[in-house]
Amino acid sequence: MANTRRQLEAKHQIAKLSGAKTDNGKRLARQEIRPDRIGKMRDIFVQDIFPDDKEIKEYADLVAKSKKLTEKQTERMNEISLELVMQYGLKNGLWVKNLDHDKYYEALGKIRHDVVAECSCKTSLELMLTDRIVASYWRAMKCDMIFNRLVEKEDGKFSFDQLKVNILKEFNKGIELANRQLNTNMILLKELKQPALNFSVKTKTAFVAQNQQLNINQPNKNDSNEIIKSK
Repeated sequence: MANTRRQLEAKHQIAKLSGAKTDNGKRLARQEIRPDRIGKMRDIFVQDIFPDDKEIKEYADLVAKSKKLTEKQTERMNEISLELVMQYGLKNGLWVKNLDHDKYYEALGKIRHDVVAECSCKTSLELMLTDRIVASYWRAMKCDMIFNRLVEKEDGKFSFDQLKVNILKEFNKGIELANRQLNTNMILLKELKQPALNFSVKTKTAFVAQNQQLNINQPNKNDSNEIIKSK
């Protein structure tokens, strides 16, 4: 009988403790998950993964007093400068400039600059495609150069063996792949820069071709005008 009473008391205490924990958990939940806290948490999760404003401000402050910097501050300024340049590699063309050895740095930068200027590339997608165009073009030209120099020596002589033939086959595949990628990226960039097509149809029957419109029926006063816009 005593054992039964102790068991009942133990169950009662367990149930009481469990209820207290539940109530306490509910109170904590109400305290922690308030709308303002949820808003702050949401801001943390959706913010830009590269919040560089703080680094830019720190770098600007260091530059402003660059004549009075300590050795540690100078080291920090150079560190931030490198970080910012790397973060903006897409905007400043750093990634393309470093495609090859240092001696080609300026040449690659000039090619990239010319393509960006000619196509008026401004958005990140346009700059990405520009980088791929330059990379594909550069790889194709390098493969072509090596291919030609393997085929014929500077004195005009040439010779072949199985190893050279195999190497030439691989370089030829590389040239073809680079050319396909170059053409694809050029087409994508051209389509991305293509302005939206808007035209007005004032007849019941019309055939629209590139740079021209052929109307079969003459427009009537009763015909309604319809504006068609490309999506």
